Amino acid sequence: MGKRILIHYPVLNLGGAEMSTLRLARALCDRGWDTEIVVTTGGGPMEPALDPRVKLTRLRSRHTGLAASRAGLLRALPDALAYLGQRLREVAVSVSFLFKRYDAAIVGLHGLSPAFCCTWVRARRRLHMIRNDVGEVDRYGKVTPNIERYHRRIDAYVCVAQTVHEALVRRYPYVADKAVTIYNLIDPDGMRAQAKGAPDPFPAGGGLNVLSVCRLSEEAKGLTRMAHVCRRLADEGLDFRWYVAGDGPDRGLLETTISQLGLADRMILLGRQPNPFPWYAHADVVAVLSRYEGLCGAVNEAKVIGKPVIATTFSGISEQIEDGVGGLIVGNDEDAIVEGMRRMLTDAGLRARLAAGPLNPAILDDEAKLDALEALIGARS
Repeated sequence: MGKRILIHYPVLNLGGAEMSTLRLARALCDRGWDTEIVVTTGGGPMEPALDPRVKLTRLRSRHTGLAASRAGLLRALPDALAYLGQRLREVAVSVSFLFKRYDAAIVGLHGLSPAFCCTWVRARRRLHMIRNDVGEVDRYGKVTPNIERYHRRIDAYVCVAQTVHEALVRRYPYVADKAVTIYNLIDPDGMRAQAKGAPDPFPAGGGLNVLSVCRLSEEAKGLTRMAHVCRRLADEGLDFRWYVAGDGPDRGLLETTISQLGLADRMILLGRQPNPFPWYAHADVVAVLSRYEGLCGAVNEAKVIGKPVIATTFSGISEQIEDGVGGLIVGNDEDAIVEGMRRMLTDAGLRARLAAGPLNPAILDDEAKLDALEALIGARS
């Protein structure tokens, strides 16, 4: 029997962690792994992008919930029955994994419970991916129970950046001997191929083109803050248009803020872009203004394409670029962002220097990352 690996992920929504998971699955297939992704909930918008060699298993075929009904229990009964049906399906599918064997099982996200991989999956090694600064993302107590309950059954915590590693150990010192750093796969050649020869997608005559590519999450990305920054820069008379590629749960909030601030002709929402690289290739500035990150995919993508980046101070950024060389790193507050954006929009020489600045070479070396992961698993030839 060949090498077998399973990756458990909540749902394949739009986002950098999901894209990284898909790249990892594809690269493992390239290395001869029989690769399976198990999602808790099926129907995520990234499922069609999954490599056809990867087996996809859904514990629940779709999202269901026990929503309260003002009309009473009778109206809520169909939802309750649907929820029960999905949970029964989840148990039945989970039981089937007791009869399988894997070389490794990976819990694909820091906030995902390892219960499935530790209870139902029979694997020689179990890894837990830590994709963000747990000091920032565990405000609601989702990560801590997972670490405390299952850490004895987890063989390694794979942190996507050294700062993420340090935050994990600082918060949970007892996992220090199991924590390692392996950067996300980025597939630089694939990125360049998607950008090569692409026509300019930006409308003509809008001044400088600012691009942000992110999941539309207010908590993580600071969407309304970004809109207020745009308003202040527009009020200064700067000639630019700001394009935001991506989708997510807080798109409506951002649309409302754009309307309230009178930014309809300044901040344009592009929605999900299956191939964002033509946008990167023709952008004048790439703005990554998150409140927190792990190892930010948008920074990697922009630098692979050779674009000037402005980024807020978040976990991982100093490992990706050197401030003033590969990009401009500013404080994580509105005033600092406005000041940095003003410099980027008014100084063509700065933009040119930052565009030429490199990404950390270690982040570019996908083969070394895969070697480290296979060594961690103890892959058999």
